[in-house]
Amino acid sequence: MSAPRGSGIDGPMAAPIAVPPVEGHAALVPFAPAATRSLEVHGAPVSLVHVPDRRNRANRADDERPAMARSRAARIVANEAIWRSDGLALTPNRYPFASGQRLLWMARPAREPDGALWRAALGWVERSGGSALLNNIGAAATIPRAHVHLVDERLPFLDALPERPLRSDLIDAPDGCELLCKDVPFCVVGVRGEVDAIADALLLLADARLTATWNVVLTRGVAWIVPRRVEVPAPHFPQALGAAEVWGRWCYVDEAPYAAATGQDLEEALRLATMPALA
Repeated sequence: MSAPRGSGIDGPMAAPIAVPPVEGHAALVPFAPAATRSLEVHGAPVSLVHVPDRRNRANRADDERPAMARSRAARIVANEAIWRSDGLALTPNRYPFASGQRLLWMARPAREPDGALWRAALGWVERSGGSALLNNIGAAATIPRAHVHLVDERLPFLDALPERPLRSDLIDAPDGCELLCKDVPFCVVGVRGEVDAIADALLLLADARLTATWNVVLTRGVAWIVPRRVEVPAPHFPQALGAAEVWGRWCYVDEAPYAAATGQDLEEALRLATMPALA
């Protein structure tokens, strides 16, 4: 059974959400990797980048990360916002892994995105033709508050992987969208359709998720969801694997593993970091 069109999963649809500006901003940090190279993973192209500056991020997933730390989200939103609306805020990203990268935050503390954040991110992707990526703590995020990376690029990796309809009662898909999955040996669930329908489906899929962590990649007209089980799939990938890698950009802070990586390494990293494909 499908949810009624034009209504959210919690009742009548709210007023349209303001979409963050698509044009660039002087405060955005240029993406300038020290080196780049290309490989194939499951027959699809990926890029590898050496980005040593990202080593400077606080609370990266390593043996020194504490169990709890004062959140930096409120300070970042208060001091660095270049746009605000509807309980959301947009800031630059100090350590970008893609061109035109910015962060779309929930202004209030929350670990999971709400419908407003999803609709704003999806709306930005529709207008810009770029991509939006979400991590959470345990799946490469360094700040617990829900936020989405908005980037001006779209990579070919996910588009190039084979896909099929998802024949499952996982959720009652809202009218205006369909469920898909990638035909690869790990769980990648997709939602293709209209912005509001995809946003509602993402909330339902969060409710259906049996893992603590996931990564989400949004491109025009589709969302891809990857439930997670291991954050750092060493030795195949020596740092936290996140939505950037799922999207097709493998970010290395150290030069030696960047130079040595093979397509088989990255396939093994994805297998270890993710959950088995749904039947």
